Amino acid sequence: QVQLNSQSTLLYPQNFTGKDRSVFLIGEANFKVKPDKKHPFIVKSNDFQVTALGTEFNVSAYPENPVLAATLISGSVLVEYNDLKSQVILKPNEQLAYNKNTHYHSLDHPDMKEVTAWQRGELVFREMSVKDIITILERKYPYTFEYQLKTLKDDRYSFRFKDQAPLSEVMDVIVNVVGQMNYKIKGDRCYLIPK
Repeated sequence: QVQLNSQSTLLYPQNFTGKDRSVFLIGEANFKVKPDKKHPFIVKSNDFQVTALGTEFNVSAYPENPVLAATLISGSVLVEYNDLKSQVILKPNEQLAYNKNTHYHSLDHPDMKEVTAWQRGELVFREMSVKDIITILERKYPYTFEYQLKTLKDDRYSFRFKDQAPLSEVMDVIVNVVGQMNYKIKGDRCYLIPK
């Protein structure tokens, strides 16, 4: 079973043949895989690969984000990264994050409710810049954001929005907390305006 996040694509063959079940992910998805030791399930994304036998896990691999992440919810997965030269076996509640630009990787124990928040229609931003938050909002909502980079501060913010909050509600909170900017939604555009 696969659940795709917004602006995500999963490429797969019409029928799986051969000794594995390989798919290619662009974006983010949650996978629930039934055990089949003879035909492992493999999620590929550039030089990042996750192999599962029977498990539930989340993979985030958006093209515009240099960080690829695999988070294990249950079971066991093998994560290969760095042009498939490095590997680690994850335990439940572990996350491997790999920066494809710097080749830096980290092994963490994230808040699993935050990792899977998108599956419940929630938006969670943890210590993110406004620019990075906007990138995610553009994936979630059918709006293009218009702004000047100097309008956005480099400060980091944390927000949590539940139950598919409308963009106007999300932006009301963000501009109130960030200050120094307002927003205006017109048609399919959201304009960020300095105060």
